[in-house]
Amino acid sequence: MKTIIFMHGILGDERTWQPAFPYLPADINAISYRMLGFGENGQNIPAEEFNTAIHAQELIQFCESLKQEKVSIVAWSYSCHVALLAALQAPELFEAIYLYDCIVPSYGLENDAESFKSFSKDLNKMMSPVIKALRTQEDDLIINAVVLACSELKIALADQDSSIQTIKRTNAHTVSRLLTQSEPSKITPEMLEKLAVPCGIYWGENSRAIFKLASQALYKHLPEKFCLNNSGAIPNADHLLPEESPNLFIQHVLNN
Repeated sequence: MKTIIFMHGILGDERTWQPAFPYLPADINAISYRMLGFGENGQNIPAEEFNTAIHAQELIQFCESLKQEKVSIVAWSYSCHVALLAALQAPELFEAIYLYDCIVPSYGLENDAESFKSFSKDLNKMMSPVIKALRTQEDDLIINAVVLACSELKIALADQDSSIQTIKRTNAHTVSRLLTQSEPSKITPEMLEKLAVPCGIYWGENSRAIFKLASQALYKHLPEKFCLNNSGAIPNADHLLPEESPNLFIQHVLNN
């Protein structure tokens, strides 16, 4: 049986992917994974322990504790960089990694002046209302600003399923942690040349520019022999696809 660890993003925890599990093939052992600093008591974790480097080390330690030959990873948004760091540091642990809507401006994106300018412009546009909401210290306003910024259809927090709203309210503190964490560990094109784990890179056709540009930069610089054939844009999808239509996400990424 194939084991797949499902990793959430900001405003998520181990509950995020559970609605997707009924759509998985029968031969998959799915594990919901919670990163350090998320969940019910996540706000009690020191701020300096909330960063991609520590999250990658924790993921490696967790995979080692499973004492299985190899596992696969499905990651979304913030956790894509974490999964990729882990795969570069401990490739022997991973059968494959599947990444949806990367967000870190790395992977060679920073070397492309035009693309990096577009990324920075869209990031500022996205985060301006989020930063404004953070100043209010009102959790629902902060979460709503993030949800609206990630939805091409302008879905608001109140439009989402009540279970999703509950998860996001539990993890409201992670928005400020995202903005104040230490700089994400760089992953250069030269580092990617040494990647030895099969990798699927996906982005929503309708996702905003920051997600598409980061994902496309990674896709461009992955070793061809380790890039899964079904990588690329997912039609009619935006950043919220995994929680708004988990069946479609699973069908495209894991059932192809």
